[in-house]
This record gives sequence, C-alpha cells and structure tokens, in this order.
Amino acid sequence: AGDVPEHFKVDLWPEPNVEDNVFGSKAVGEPPFMLAISVYEALRDAVAQARGDGAPVKLTAPATAENVLRALDGR
Repeated sequence: AGDVPEHFKVDLWPEPNVEDNVFGSKAVGEPPFMLAISVYEALRDAVAQARGDGAPVKLTAPATAENVLRALDGR
C-alpha cells in the first residue's frame, strides 16, 4: 500500500472501556445489512408486480441481472 505513512504510531488505551452504551456497539454493521435486505425485497416486489400472476417469486441471491430475469420467467 503506497499511501501508508513511513512512520505509523498507534497508542492503545491502557484500560478497557467500562462505560455502558445503548444496546452495545453492534450497530456499526447492521444498518448496511438491513438496507441490503430492503433492496432485495424491493426487487422481489418489483418482479411480482411485473409478472402479475400472483405466484411466489423465487429470487436467488445474489440478485444479479441474470437471476432477476430468471425470476421474471418464473424459473
């Protein structure tokens, strides 16, 4: 990596952080995951509306263009 500084110094806290926070610190990775699920479900809804036959939509992940076309065909 050419953008790493020649001298890179990191200081760590001497003691653990004991302060409580709301629901722990797991919220860093969850919002993008939930947004990804909403996009996937929006694609499924769009395929269902485009087909209009009321049949369940089988959209396999990842939702590539090829998989969306298969779902539109009902395969």
